[in-house]
Parts: sequence; structure tokens; C-alpha cells
Amino acid sequence: MTPVMKMAKYLSKVLTSLSVLLNVLLGGDNNQTFSARNWHWKRQNKPNIVWLIDSILGDNHCLECWVYWKVRKKW
Repeated sequence: MTPVMKMAKYLSKVLTSLSVLLNVLLGGDNNQTFSARNWHWKRQNKPNIVWLIDSILGDNHCLECWVYWKVRKKW
């Protein structure tokens, strides 16, 4: 793995951790990212910014985060 790839992987982990921290500070579940929480809100017909997050991070980003969180939550 090249140094650039290592740095990208590290930054990805840091950004994910910051997303979880933001979510918890705003009253969300433990180990749930802000993206996953927004998808959860969308499923409950609550106000959300899924459209904004997905437009920045890629189609279905929030859905994929939510699915990953639901699967890991059962461990």
C-alpha cells in the first residue's frame, strides 16, 4: 500500500469518527454516523438532509451507512 493510500484510509477513519461524534453530540445512537441517522429520519418521514449528504458523498451513501450500522448493531 502506498503512502497516499495509507493517508486516504487514515483520513476516512478520522472523518467517520467525527461523523459518529457529531451524531452522538446531537443525541444520536452510539456508533451511528450522522449519515445513517439521516436515513433513519427519512424512513420515519422526519426532516432530513439525505439529499444533501448523498449529493456530496455519492448516491445511496446514507442508505449504505444505515445498513452497515444496522448489521453491526446486532453483533
